[in-house]
Amino acid sequence: MMAYTNLIDYGTTTNRVPSIEAIQREARLFAALDDDGDGLVHPRALQRELQGAGLRITDSRLSGVFAAIEACGENPMDLATFTRTISSGSLLVERALQGSLAVADFGAFQQRMAHIFDLVLENRSGDQARYIPPLAEVNPEQFGVSIVTVDGQQLELGDSLTDFSIQSTCKPFNYALALEDAGEEIVHRHIGREPSGQRFNAYVLSDDNRPHNPMINAGAIMCCSLIKRDLPLHRRFEHIRDAWERMTGGFKPRFNAFMTQEEERTGDRNRALAYMMKNEGLFPDGHDAEDHQVRAALDLYFRTCSLEMNCLEMATAAATLANGGVCPTTLERVQTPTTVRNALSLMHSCGMYDYSGEFAFTIGLPAKSGVGGAVVLVVPGLMGICLWSPRLDKVGNSVRGVDFSRRLLKSYTLHMYDSVTHDRDRDDPRVPVLRRRVRLVSQSLWAASTGDARTVRRMLDEGADMELGDYDLRSPLHLAAAEGHLDVVQLLLDAGVSPNPRDRWGGTPLDDALGGGHELVADTLNRLGATSGTSVHLAKDRATTDASASYGDPEAVVELLWAAAGADLAAMRRLVALGVPLHAADYDGRTALHLGAAAGHVHVCEYLLRHGHPRSCRDRWGATPLDEARREERLDVLELLERQ
Repeated sequence: MMAYTNLIDYGTTTNRVPSIEAIQREARLFAALDDDGDGLVHPRALQRELQGAGLRITDSRLSGVFAAIEACGENPMDLATFTRTISSGSLLVERALQGSLAVADFGAFQQRMAHIFDLVLENRSGDQARYIPPLAEVNPEQFGVSIVTVDGQQLELGDSLTDFSIQSTCKPFNYALALEDAGEEIVHRHIGREPSGQRFNAYVLSDDNRPHNPMINAGAIMCCSLIKRDLPLHRRFEHIRDAWERMTGGFKPRFNAFMTQEEERTGDRNRALAYMMKNEGLFPDGHDAEDHQVRAALDLYFRTCSLEMNCLEMATAAATLANGGVCPTTLERVQTPTTVRNALSLMHSCGMYDYSGEFAFTIGLPAKSGVGGAVVLVVPGLMGICLWSPRLDKVGNSVRGVDFSRRLLKSYTLHMYDSVTHDRDRDDPRVPVLRRRVRLVSQSLWAASTGDARTVRRMLDEGADMELGDYDLRSPLHLAAAEGHLDVVQLLLDAGVSPNPRDRWGGTPLDDALGGGHELVADTLNRLGATSGTSVHLAKDRATTDASASYGDPEAVVELLWAAAGADLAAMRRLVALGVPLHAADYDGRTALHLGAAAGHVHVCEYLLRHGHPRSCRDRWGATPLDEARREERLDVLELLERQ
């Protein structure tokens, strides 16, 4: 059995001389995966963890890591082999094992997305676009969803790899290309930045005689006139396709010539818009613009609308915008941050046809839809999303795309202004599920235990439930009474908190106050009808006491104890990878082994012991994990602890 109490014990089989920091990092990651504590990790365990975090075997950033895993075959890795295996992508591997990628708890996120997908799949309202045969002939039952995070995590559901016509979802990307090629000043000399208040294809210009914005047809045609305008048409088109290839991490969109032919055949309204702008002298050469320049802009617009992509490719392009212009799977900078900011701003205000204002209000994310059935969403700094289903609502947006977006925002705090609210009913995908559970209670518990009345008052003002207890049902009032913080006790009681919550052992705050000799607190509780409980704590074998550890992140400590109580080994591995000491103690001196023993989780206790957790740490009442196993009659755990 390998001891992990000293993570600097690196071994001598490696040929390189790493820094102490690197040794500690690699040893932590190795220890997290060494469930048996025997100094060996199976290569497939590492692969499962990486894939479970949303990273793919095809990820070019991890090609060396996955190749090294394959080279190991079925042979377990020791620490030195593990270190060599992850060396080409160690930082990404570290973040995956620590749960610190963009979506922290990817497995739980994926399950919830699949549930939303199944609900939305039943929505068959609306009708597909029928103005040209290539769109009318698409199977309306198809539904694909893909999500790509700024760290390159990927999720695919349904028909996510089926090609579709991108149609108007090309507009923000063409706008970004025009900005990169011509510059912001020139682009907005020809195109405005305001919602039009009109149909996307209306014969209307703004008061200053420009197309209102690049997300309506007139503005999109003008964007095409500005992209590499000095090059021949075919080279301009290839330039656009090459840009898509860079945004998608290496996937060039397919060109549907028949779609272009049909767009041109039925494109009189777009031609009318173009010649209206020519008449006003809006094209780059003003009133000297020649007819072939107008036709070239129209042709380029029809061609870009006729490109075909799948959800995964489009979500990757959206993730490039979410990542400030850097493709998350290749790490290549494709657009400048300013270009991305401008594109997202106009997507947010103008991207969803005549539903743009309502979408911005209810969903609160930059988005663009197209009559091919796609909706592209960008969550800045987090992810790109592509939703595709052909049936459209009355304004031309995918019915299922909008439905999925609504449900997504009801589940997660992704609205651009959710940061100014304190919504406790929705999750933040950036935070592991267990960490969110911890945050609901740990901040109030730590504040109460340390006498931080200001934090307690703030949480009361925010509507936090100050009666919530932890894994031992210990509430803020228990902790404030135990430590003798009269001002916090009074604050909680004045807010209507019950004076008689009971913890795991049947103890009440009055018991804590009396046990700690805090007479003023006890008197205050007695005046409000507080009662004593029947608290029972076993505390034998007092001759042996092991020291617990302290850690600078109290939430991580409480998260570790929740994980032990819930037998969540995946969360425990993540916390080991983060460097949280497995024998760290909470405000009551409780450790993970106390909780694992009390709950009877033998495999949790084995993991903790194999990773160096001492068996005789004592809590506030002097009880050890062995005492907990005795009290709860956890015979298997009792046998394990007694033979240590």
